[in-house]
Amino acid sequence: MAMDPNRLLVLRAVARTGGVKPAARALHLTPSGVSQHLSKLEAEAGVALVDRTRRGGGRSLVLTPAGRALADQAEQLAAALASAQRRVDLYKEQQGGTVRIGGYASVLNQVVAHTVVSLALTDADVDPRIFEVDEEEGLRQLAKGELDLLISERPQPDDPPRPRTLVETDLMRDPFRIVVPASWSADVGADDILGGPWVLSSGHSPSRQALERVATAHGVSLDVRHTAVQSGTMLALIAAGLGAGIIPQLTLTHLEHGQVRVHPGPLDPGSRTITVLHHRDRLQAAPERALVELRRQASTEEQVIHAGSPSTESS
Repeated sequence: MAMDPNRLLVLRAVARTGGVKPAARALHLTPSGVSQHLSKLEAEAGVALVDRTRRGGGRSLVLTPAGRALADQAEQLAAALASAQRRVDLYKEQQGGTVRIGGYASVLNQVVAHTVVSLALTDADVDPRIFEVDEEEGLRQLAKGELDLLISERPQPDDPPRPRTLVETDLMRDPFRIVVPASWSADVGADDILGGPWVLSSGHSPSRQALERVATAHGVSLDVRHTAVQSGTMLALIAAGLGAGIIPQLTLTHLEHGQVRVHPGPLDPGSRTITVLHHRDRLQAAPERALVELRRQASTEEQVIHAGSPSTESS
């Protein structure tokens, strides 16, 4: 018969305190309960554990050699259980904590904001903190351990490679939209839009690269009249009728963009892949839980985006 480890711990208490009554006080049991545990342990072990010839008269309880041997084993059992409890407590402590998430505005406002709200309801011990940073600064902070997770975009073929110390996980596809002034005719064709004036980002952004590839495929040279750094500025210029533009759907979702509409024609500039970066050797439990929720929220957002059509996303 297998011995109950709990009864071994009762035997340990008896050996340590020298009697049934003090052991009962230490274990918050009744003396009869301690005696029953000892009797059952003896039955399980098949050997006497208490020297009953030397009981009574106020003398301390004496264990047999087998009882002393088992009590020694119970000491090892108690130490192992205490060690296991310490490891569990440490794990519980590591489950929570602050998670520092960096990235750019459109994804922070949509996917990351929803993630923070969801974690507050389901994982209250995880404390997300949001930091709006550009790509260069975000990579620097991630390398120095000042960020745990960084929202980014999958690099273009001619972009510098990511450091090998980073792990990049895809979150979602964010389609590029051709946006035109609401004052333009709904019948304007793809060739007319490509050949007309454009309001584009001033840098070599993924959206601009995507549009340039479309123009090259159509044999058209883009007429870039105006450039902007901020998407809000670009939308204002498009709304004023100064040209068409190309903007990711998430950016359109979180910015006010009256007096513009998404062109429903056949031009398909593709999409960008939004990713999340973390240091290969620094992903603790709390950032990992935040990453799981980020992926869930991004998947939901992507389903919403692709369930709609460009023609229904205008203002």
